[in-house]
Amino acid sequence: MNILINCSNISGGGGGQVADSICSYTNIFTQHFFVVVYASALIDMGARISEYKNVESIHYDYPRRDTMSLLTGRNSFLDELVKSRRIDCVLTVFGPMKWQPKCPHLCGFALAQIVIPESPFFKQLCWQQYIKQRISIFLDKIIFCRGTKYLYTENPFISSRVKALFKGSEVRTITNNYNQIYDNRNSWKINELESFNGTSLLTLASPYPHKNIPITIQIAKYLKVNHPEFKFRFVLSVRKEELPRLDDQIEDCFVFLGRVSIEECPSLYEQCDIAFLPSLIECFSAMYAEAMRMGVPIVTSDLPFARGLCNKAALYFNPLSVQEASEAIFNLANNEILRNELVVKGKQQLLTFDTNEQRAVKLMNYCEDICSTI
Repeated sequence: MNILINCSNISGGGGGQVADSICSYTNIFTQHFFVVVYASALIDMGARISEYKNVESIHYDYPRRDTMSLLTGRNSFLDELVKSRRIDCVLTVFGPMKWQPKCPHLCGFALAQIVIPESPFFKQLCWQQYIKQRISIFLDKIIFCRGTKYLYTENPFISSRVKALFKGSEVRTITNNYNQIYDNRNSWKINELESFNGTSLLTLASPYPHKNIPITIQIAKYLKVNHPEFKFRFVLSVRKEELPRLDDQIEDCFVFLGRVSIEECPSLYEQCDIAFLPSLIECFSAMYAEAMRMGVPIVTSDLPFARGLCNKAALYFNPLSVQEASEAIFNLANNEILRNELVVKGKQQLLTFDTNEQRAVKLMNYCEDICSTI
């Protein structure tokens, strides 16, 4: 088969890690030829996989504001690739994708906002943000319905919601995992934190509203007042100016890393004591698998998507309660037995996720199954 892997709409972050992982395994499927279309955020990956004998890698950034594609489903560049390379199936790592390939199309689904309308995320929005979200969700639903009936998600809970929403679609669960670089210490880049005699809480996330990162400011204030003897710091992969202004009394409780590379992440886990994920809505967060792999206990939101992924391998809190989040952090930091229990359960939970190679195999099998039924 000739398979086009479409990463032209990937802007980095978790989607970039998934795309990198999937494309890195294309060389093991020698029975197939791959055309990998990658965005600028994946330039290093594109150069690496271009060495594979069964891969043609092509740099192309899908236009973000392409009204014509939204109306017609056409993109001349990608349409020409499908035609000239005689593509049998397109795999879009994550949609929605305005482009409608003129061949079978498998698309990843990772927009939890569409299928979890009851999420507390929506309660945090002002009316302008809420209206904008509803319009975006409406358009994304249309694009998914129009673009393909073959979908995969990274979370069984999300798969059940997608099946209920998009009637007639075929939906499979193919989980995410930590990037394979975590198993290759020689590829790590050390991002050395300043020495600290206290509890370091790591949050690797972009400053999107649903990530709920500003709650760390209120948590810091609470802990300073109610547990003044407790030494802690939040290590965040955002810039200082991306959060609300910090009061002087808590400024020393934060380390702002800005954007970090995949290669830097393992060393950050090694230097931190707790993985803190206050997200309000997710399909999958790679931080869960990464923390489990690195033996770091998890404190996260008490919401169905998180429990579906972590099960008993996390300490949960109401993500809208500063007090509950703060006490969860304080209790875990001061309970070595509980920390060790969560680490052990995390190693066990990690076995329920597809490995990176298993994910690639399942996706290729899905593509083969789709084409065999056409």
